[in-house]
Amino acid sequence: MRVPSTAPTNIPISEPSRAECLAAALELQRVGEGANQWVAHVLGVHDDGRHLWAQIAARPDGTQNIVLRLSMWATPRHALAMLATLPGESFGSAAVVPVMCTV
Repeated sequence: MRVPSTAPTNIPISEPSRAECLAAALELQRVGEGANQWVAHVLGVHDDGRHLWAQIAARPDGTQNIVLRLSMWATPRHALAMLATLPGESFGSAAVVPVMCTV
């Protein structure tokens, strides 16, 4: 008995969420230049419907992290540009940094 090669499946196709796309785009990206260069480690991203909240660490062990609050219009490039402007001491304070937020 031959089985058609285009047999339908009942598995729903799901697109990655905006949070998943942001996490994938930021994970292991180099930030900064020269002696100030570091690698971004995404600890988590949450979508509250108004903003994306991304917890980013400068070290693989999760220490020295910061939370970015991104507007729905912010892109991974905006997030990386903001991360590149932050002084190293920002990562020890658990600060929340707005990215393209109006309020």
